[in-house]
Amino acid sequence: MDHHTPLILPSLLAADFANVESEVKRAADAGAQWLHLDVMDGNFVDNISFGPAMIEAVRRHTDMFLDVHLMIHRPDHYLDRFVAAGANNISIHVEADYVSSVAQTLARIKAAGISAGLVLNPATPFEAALPYLDQIDLLLIMTVVPGFGGQPFMETETMPKLAAARDHRDAHHLKYHLQVDGGIYPHTIPIARRNGANLLVCGTSSYGKLNTNHDMKAAMQELAAAAK
Repeated sequence: MDHHTPLILPSLLAADFANVESEVKRAADAGAQWLHLDVMDGNFVDNISFGPAMIEAVRRHTDMFLDVHLMIHRPDHYLDRFVAAGANNISIHVEADYVSSVAQTLARIKAAGISAGLVLNPATPFEAALPYLDQIDLLLIMTVVPGFGGQPFMETETMPKLAAARDHRDAHHLKYHLQVDGGIYPHTIPIARRNGANLLVCGTSSYGKLNTNHDMKAAMQELAAAAK
């Protein structure tokens, strides 16, 4: 897939953890090609989600591309566990603590034969990513403060950074995808698309946050239509 093609990525964080197998199947049946998995350690962000065991459990039930977002300190220490669990992409934060370095951790991800992503929090300037852009397959611009779902889309703080990442990529003939995560709904997708995003992480807007009457397939179709 090229870096212009839009794709909706359901976020498992908004699913029913008591029914992981059926929730993964529900995403696949709704048309998802990638599934986004947010790993939170309660330290880098003020919330705890799940770890490698959940990635492994999801992998047992799907061949979908697993896009693993590590919102954790010391991603270099835990990296091998997420690779072994079945991640297809691992994205790490430039703001996290490392024993080695961001560059070395990205190199290890690539050496494992999977794709590598870098993540910027809303308050982190685009310039923080510049040393690593030739190493990555994906740049994730967080459009909310990471840690909790359901937050509003931070357009003013994040869209100029997204546009700068797009312009830099195109000017330097790079190929990384541009991903956004947080507050992604049919009314915010066109804003993100205009500024260069092609990978759109949708949690509540796709899974419906435990609403038993929610039609995920219809929601995915509406989100995809907004991205075109």
